[in-house]
Amino acid sequence: MQQGRDRMRRRTWRFAGRFSAAVLAVGLLAFPAGVAATTSEPIAQTGGMTATLPLLGTSLTVDVTLDTVGNISGVTLTPPGDFASTKTRPDSVKLANAAGTTTVSVKAKRDKLSISARSARLADLVGDGTWSADVFGTGAKSTVAYTIGDDGSGNPTLAIGAVTPVSGITAEVIAPRMKVEGDEAKASGGVTFSREGFVKRLKISVEVDTEDGHASLKITLSGKDRQTLTGSLADLAGARTWSAHLCDGTAVSVSYHVAADGTVAYDGATGAPATAKSSEHGLKVRFDGTKVGVKIKLRANDDGTFTLVAKGSSGKCGGDKHDGAATRVSGSHDRGSRHRGSNDGDSRDAFRESGSRGG
Repeated sequence: MQQGRDRMRRRTWRFAGRFSAAVLAVGLLAFPAGVAATTSEPIAQTGGMTATLPLLGTSLTVDVTLDTVGNISGVTLTPPGDFASTKTRPDSVKLANAAGTTTVSVKAKRDKLSISARSARLADLVGDGTWSADVFGTGAKSTVAYTIGDDGSGNPTLAIGAVTPVSGITAEVIAPRMKVEGDEAKASGGVTFSREGFVKRLKISVEVDTEDGHASLKITLSGKDRQTLTGSLADLAGARTWSAHLCDGTAVSVSYHVAADGTVAYDGATGAPATAKSSEHGLKVRFDGTKVGVKIKLRANDDGTFTLVAKGSSGKCGGDKHDGAATRVSGSHDRGSRHRGSNDGDSRDAFRESGSRGG
């Protein structure tokens, strides 16, 4: 009996596509060469996230893993229940229960990663839940607790519970707000995370269609490829490196430094040829033949401080076409879903400013 239960907990369904013979671990996505990145580097660096959802009177844990360029490489449901996959792509996975009344979806695209659930009524989503992720890729996970409720009239409520950021990360709770408009009632709130000039936002929202009663819960982590640092010129001076991945997975980087006189100088690029253009207060670098680029600007403030901004253009790799990749989903049945790997049409990429300083 124990052996049978173990099998149930570890069920893995393989979707149509090409798998490497070396892929053995549950929930891995095997990519053919040339598969495009789907998210910005700030999202890819998280490696995914985990959410425990209050669902159908119990708890469902959805564990999402991303590969180094932000494609969905695995989705695990615990317990698996009777959910079956209905769509699997590098940027999107959808599962539904046998009755077709409840769905769970995962999306990873541009600067957002989300887990959502939709069911026939708000009561299916009422209860306590948790969320966790390695928000800034530091190797440790921050956590957030939340509670979904009913205000007594069928409208949803949301409460943000304990927020536990890891060392070096500051967290500010966004107080939940309730809104009723037309045939929709919605409650939403979240947490803003900050570290070394980067900002990421967690949004938790629950919505009810007051006409048919259907309810949905969505948890989204968003993070733009932008770093903003303010301080004295001495604080900001020094060497820095901005790193990235091209659409085909090639690792690239740009090295630059802020000089003592306030100029921003280009020191070089690795991984692919790049062209740099300097201006009086900054620098623009773009990798040749691609849409990959970063703008770096240093500006003087009225109070005598300076602000350094490094702004990338991440998460716009290709379109919606796919060619040959396959996602494994653990803890669900396969209903014949299939997808193809992302095309690399816009030779585009995801990148991030590491904020590291030399010397």
